[in-house]
Amino acid sequence: MVTDKKEILAELKVILSSFSKNMRVTKDSEKGYELYCTKTVTVWNKVVEGMYFAAAMLRGGFVGLYFFPIYTHPKEFTDLPENLRKCLKGKSCFHIKKLDSGLSRSIKAALKKGLSIYKKAGWA
Repeated sequence: MVTDKKEILAELKVILSSFSKNMRVTKDSEKGYELYCTKTVTVWNKVVEGMYFAAAMLRGGFVGLYFFPIYTHPKEFTDLPENLRKCLKGKSCFHIKKLDSGLSRSIKAALKKGLSIYKKAGWA
């Protein structure tokens, strides 16, 4: 189990980067990693140059995992595993303080599902 914030961020960067094909990495630093889709889409009556997908950022007492598909399609994520659900603070931010293989698998599954949802919507 990883508890060091920098190590957690490094692990999350590896996970997120595995989803970066056909995406735009807008931040890749020691403080965070951020992914956007590359298609121009109309969402909520607004033209968006690349839909926000996910990011991992160092914060005070945790690493924030920001996952926008859970915000745009909340009904699709009512079945999140408990280990991931308990990290959810607010609508789309997960506070990751400890990372083990089970939580990593849950994060990967959520990202995979989110990308699939975005593809079906024509956003990715």
